Amino acid sequence: MHPRQERRAKNESLFRDVNERIEQIATKLEVTDSTEFVCECDDLACVDRLEMGLSDYEHVRGDPTTFLVVPGHEDPAVEDVVEEHERYNLVRKHPGEPARVAAENSPRQ
Repeated sequence: MHPRQERRAKNESLFRDVNERIEQIATKLEVTDSTEFVCECDDLACVDRLEMGLSDYEHVRGDPTTFLVVPGHEDPAVEDVVEEHERYNLVRKHPGEPARVAAENSPRQ
């Protein structure tokens, strides 16, 4: 994998790990409405947030190759938008290297 692509994949995994911690805290606090998560795009400088319910978040985490991004933060070179929502898009990494790296770095694997 090209070093730049590897760095970008690590950025996405970092944001996914942050969201896992947010989900754990929200569950522990018994949050029943929507929770604010961070955009899981590959831009380390991104500070955008998105809201969703915990059940929707669990749906996203059901596939280790999917990520939450603010609309417009998709990277068509390595991922496709598979679901569009008002506040976020769900993207899935392309088969091959992008999907492999995403799955290997999944916090739930």
